[in-house]
Amino acid sequence: MFNTIVIGLFLLCCSLGFTSGSMAQVLYDASNFSAAGRLLQPAPAGHVPGKDNGPGTGTHNAGDDCGVCHTPGGKAGNFVFTVGGTVYEDRTARRTLKNAEIILQDVQGNTISMTSNEAGNFWTFAELASNPCAVSSHGTTMDYLYTLSNGVCVPTVPSSDSRTWQYKAWVKYGDQVRHMATVAPIGGASATTARMGCSMHHAGMGSRGGLWGMKKDTLTVYPASNLSFKKHILPIFRNKCAPCHIPGSTTTRIATRSDIDPAATGTLTTVDYSNGQDFTSYSGSTVGAAVKKGIGDFTAGYQSDPDSSPLLAHTLLQSSGTVTHGGGGFWTTADGDYKAIRQWIAEGALP
Repeated sequence: MFNTIVIGLFLLCCSLGFTSGSMAQVLYDASNFSAAGRLLQPAPAGHVPGKDNGPGTGTHNAGDDCGVCHTPGGKAGNFVFTVGGTVYEDRTARRTLKNAEIILQDVQGNTISMTSNEAGNFWTFAELASNPCAVSSHGTTMDYLYTLSNGVCVPTVPSSDSRTWQYKAWVKYGDQVRHMATVAPIGGASATTARMGCSMHHAGMGSRGGLWGMKKDTLTVYPASNLSFKKHILPIFRNKCAPCHIPGSTTTRIATRSDIDPAATGTLTTVDYSNGQDFTSYSGSTVGAAVKKGIGDFTAGYQSDPDSSPLLAHTLLQSSGTVTHGGGGFWTTADGDYKAIRQWIAEGALP
């Protein structure tokens, strides 16, 4: 076991702005290891799901922060996880989910795969590669964990510093894939601060909602007619589209050199996860530099052909595997949430 491994932290695993085209032909390597470079990266394949599961049953404390105990010097300091947490059926974390696959990929292309048990828990001791161009950002402070020599990153911290253990992640369940929207570090703000498990942020009371992966309708039933945005449609968008499509700025966190240095890749990493779209409001908001588009902007003119609305056209599961939406596909035409949105648009998209 890698003695200095610490608890991992998942960040936003959410919907991104509407985009088009497949990224299947892109070569993913250390040169594009950033939020922008991995924006629509398909989930890794060819490995055995659950190959990096940690030993033991681990059915206790579902939803709690694993980092409270499974951290160096903690109550479970003999079992220090690289990453651990709980996965749920949906973002509201109503019920835990068994047999979901949580995938991590590091800067060297190494893939870690964990599967959730009957309590929805997952964890691993597997090692993640150190990113030589890592940056640790906390608040308005940035710690450069490297220097440059002829344009090449030279680390100033040891490879055992968990702030340099960075990854992109996915959650898979059946034909569902959830993309983590950014590249994140395992470690905290400094080499000595406590580490956090996934459930620190991704739980029922977490700031980003539950880590989730199941295709499930938001409401148990929908009325046969007279659907309204407030009563029936807004819960769907809060469940499946937030926190990315919200008022205000939702730009990427800084984790690696290319996030702050255009010379690294030729362009500065800036990813607005909302893509100027506020799905918490029918009409959008004025928070930020420009007015954000609301739900109404994506329904007007589609009453005769609701399937063509970007709300549905870009979020359908693609049998071809093509990714057209950064948050992945949410539904098929047979699913209740899809049918509800479709009917609501056809009825005139009532507020």
